[in-house]
Amino acid sequence: MPFQLDLPDIGEGVVEAEVQRWFVAPGDTVEEDQPLVEVMTDKATVVIPSPRRGRVIRLFWKVGEIAKVHAPLVELDVGSDAPAEVPAPRAAASATPHPSPPSAPSAGRKALATPAVRAMAREMGLAIDAVPGSGPGGRVTKDDLAATRGKRNGHTVPPTPPPLPTSTSTSTATPTRTEERIPLRGMRKRMAENMARSKRTAAHFTFVEQCDASELVRVKERIAAAAQEEGVKVTFLPFILKAAVAALRKHPQLNATMDEERSELVVHHRYDLGVASATDAGLVVPVVRAVDRLSLLELAREIARLAEATRAGQVRPEDLGRSTFTVTSLGALGGLFATPVLNHPEVAILGIHRIRPTPVVRGGEVVIRDVLHVSVTSDHRVIDGYAAAAFAYEVIRHLENPDLLFMRMA
Repeated sequence: MPFQLDLPDIGEGVVEAEVQRWFVAPGDTVEEDQPLVEVMTDKATVVIPSPRRGRVIRLFWKVGEIAKVHAPLVELDVGSDAPAEVPAPRAAASATPHPSPPSAPSAGRKALATPAVRAMAREMGLAIDAVPGSGPGGRVTKDDLAATRGKRNGHTVPPTPPPLPTSTSTSTATPTRTEERIPLRGMRKRMAENMARSKRTAAHFTFVEQCDASELVRVKERIAAAAQEEGVKVTFLPFILKAAVAALRKHPQLNATMDEERSELVVHHRYDLGVASATDAGLVVPVVRAVDRLSLLELAREIARLAEATRAGQVRPEDLGRSTFTVTSLGALGGLFATPVLNHPEVAILGIHRIRPTPVVRGGEVVIRDVLHVSVTSDHRVIDGYAAAAFAYEVIRHLENPDLLFMRMA
């Protein structure tokens, strides 16, 4: 008996997904909960399991094609153990045609890569399935494409793309590309849309102040050494999230989102903090849920889990969206300070920048302290400058006196 599995609703606001790789082929027998296909949405990479035991009859999409939510995904024969007829994979009739990735010269290998990297490979004339991947799980990155093209330019591998059109001139100079076009798809497209919407709607302004992080550095080093014995790596981020929650409790109007349609500020009484992370596919903001109820060590574990999943492109849909406030940090690349764009529809974002030894005046003397800059970008439509500054100073107070973070679960 045929059973048709549709692409499920796999996340808030997700309407389509790109097929990344199939784990089965027509004719295969699958068990219940066995992985069928990996798809990439504009929020995450998701593996869809089989809801039934059966035999694969048809795959409705090829790798690289875009499937709509609730469109047919795969057809199974769930009523008989007899071999089923095995038609070739085809695209659904209602689907908009999409170019398939180049065929692989290697034996059946399907590269794991983001849509942006796949698009770049097509523009560079590279068969992405033949590019060795150095990312997590063998994922092909932009650096891998550049390295492969470099080898070709060095004639270590034969070039396969056709030459660019040349004029009728008798010149023998090799034509070169002067530009490349990279379609915005997946998470990169969602990020572009979200950033543009944020800049169109919110009235951005940024407040910046210095923070003496010398005591924070000492406390973090002591806790990190103890936590290492339990197999937990502690960074500065758990302290920063805790300081942000303490400040949000005093200034709850920053722990809010804008309902544009109703012109209402929605103040949240939960503390689900997004942590902006850069990936090959674009900016991703996984969310640490209930920061106020987690200890520093629990926070460190959760941050590490989210970071690993984000790097691998396999963050879960439930780890994305519905954040109330966002923290962004560039770590060693943090520079002096930055003015981040609001994570729409939130009304404030905290920027944490690089900690560096800096000469400062203390008691009339110049001393060297560990200093970082804290920036708070807010929506001036609903957040006054005084409120943003007061919030920033409350964050700084807790970072300069980290013992305050241990006074309560905050």
